[in-house]
Formats: sequence, C-alpha cells, structure tokens
Amino acid sequence: MLSQLGQPRHRVWGGALGLAALLALMLSACGGGAGTTGPAQGTPVANANATSTVTCGQFQQSQMHLVSPNELTIASDTTYAPAEFNDATNPTLFDGYDMDLAREIARRLCLGPNIVQVGFSSIIPNISGPALGQQPWDLSISSFTINASRTKSVDMIPYLQAGESTLVQTGNPQNIKTFADFCGKPVSAQNGTIELAELQAANGQNISPDSQGVAQQPVCKSHQIQILSFDSEEDVINQVLTGRAVASYQDQPVTDYYISLNPGKVDHGFTTTGSVAPEGIVVRKDNAYLENALRTVMRSMQADGTYNRILKAWAATDLAYPTPAS
Repeated sequence: MLSQLGQPRHRVWGGALGLAALLALMLSACGGGAGTTGPAQGTPVANANATSTVTCGQFQQSQMHLVSPNELTIASDTTYAPAEFNDATNPTLFDGYDMDLAREIARRLCLGPNIVQVGFSSIIPNISGPALGQQPWDLSISSFTINASRTKSVDMIPYLQAGESTLVQTGNPQNIKTFADFCGKPVSAQNGTIELAELQAANGQNISPDSQGVAQQPVCKSHQIQILSFDSEEDVINQVLTGRAVASYQDQPVTDYYISLNPGKVDHGFTTTGSVAPEGIVVRKDNAYLENALRTVMRSMQADGTYNRILKAWAATDLAYPTPAS
C-alpha cells in the first residue's frame, strides 16, 4: 500500500520459510488475539513478549478520548499477511507484525488491545469523519503508506517502511517485467490502496482518493489494464492463483509471503523501482494527547529493543523505520 518513493526492497521471506523463521512465527502467534479488557490504572501489565516492565499511570485515559474505557480499539484490514491476518486456527484472533506491534503499544498504554477487522478503504473516513469521541476506532495499524492525500484528513505516525512488487504465476509466462507489460491484461489489486491508484493512473484515470501524488505515468491509456479490485488481499492473490489475472500488485512483504505459501505456483514479476515508503499508524488530527502517547511508547519500544525484536520474529527486520514515531 505504497507510493513511488525510496529504493527497491529485498525479499524478507524467500521461496519457502526456513525452520528458524517458522519457529519465530509460531512463537509470535502464541501472543495473538484481540484483547477486550484493559487493566485498572496503576496496575502493571504482563506480556510474554515484553522486554520491559510497565507501571500504569503515565498516561491518563480521560484525556485519550477512547472509544471504550480500558481498551485501545484498533482497526485493521486483517487480510494483508504477513502484516495482519486472521489466525488459521481461530479467525477471531489476529497475527502478523502489525498486530504484535499493536498489542505492545496497548500494553504500554496500560490498555487492553481490541483489534477490529475492517475493510481497508473504510478505515480513514470512519476514523476522521465523526466528531471526537464518536469515532468507531481509536486508531488503525494496517500497512497504510503515508502520503499527502491521507494526511489531509488524519495524522500518520511512521513505524515501518516497505516497497511494492508484483506476483505472477510461476515462470512468469506473460513476461511481466515493467508497468507497460500490464497494458491490455487483467491485473488485481486491493481497494483503497496506492497500488490500485497506480493502476488507475497507468490507464489515464485519476478517480481514487489516494491517486493524488501518484507518479505513475499513463502508459496504458490507449490499451488499458483490466483492473480487478477487491476488498480482501486474499481475493486479490487468488486471481493470480486461478489464472484470472496475469499479476497482482501489492507490498513486497505480501508478495514474498504468498510465494512462501504457494511454492511452485507463483513467483515475482517485478519490483517497482524506487517504491520504498514509510507506513504510518492512523490517528485523528484532533486527539493530540493520544497521538503524543503513541509516539512516546513507540520511541520507548525502539529504545529498549522491543520494536526490532518483534520484527525479527517475523523475519521482517528490513522493514524497520530508522526513527519510528519521528
């Protein structure tokens, strides 16, 4: 869910998960889930993955304008593995490096993490639209690329960085090597993403709210891409697996993850040159106390090593943002 900035990414998963990475995933998943009850103020919060002790009282709930007392309500489109996805054994639980970061943020705020599964394109309008205190969620962690269009309506706290790439069938039978190779062909992407906006821009369109600032040239204006868009990233990937699309377009970690899940079926097409960009935690512009609290705990997570350790558990250390919450 990116924009055209930065340098190409390296793979973080490879063709198949190694034993060490798999064990790390299993350990990380053990902490998964959507908590529903937060601790009383002044009560230390335990976490098996924590590297520091938290003593509550530093932050005042009454000033955070929370949706529910003692909870941090977090919206996420949990179809975007390995960042956020439903646990295979219990769909009410959520796994991924974004989810582990979200739970640790809530722990340091002395709140229970209430992760809510939400369609990606609805998140920013529903966080920013209602009056303060009437929004359905306190924040969102869902692989949102920071761009000028989004920051018109919400604030975004940088916490990761990632690039864009394409997924194709094994052997790349359609020889998809550049954006121009999409012309006239079916290509899939998730609704509300920068990738979808770039496909639209390649067709000469400018109809997506996120299309402002997209640098993609209209290389397919006279022979347009057959864009297949879906709310779920799983549906996006399935178009390639079933042969309905010649490629899908998404963040590099997502491409790598689905290659690891489908060995011998899918492969890399191309990585968008200069596509690395920061991703941000989405918060309201008029809830400064909560935003400052989030920035404080993110900086503490980096300082004590918890931030890097969570990413390492998902073999995703190269996604680390140099100065989270800057």
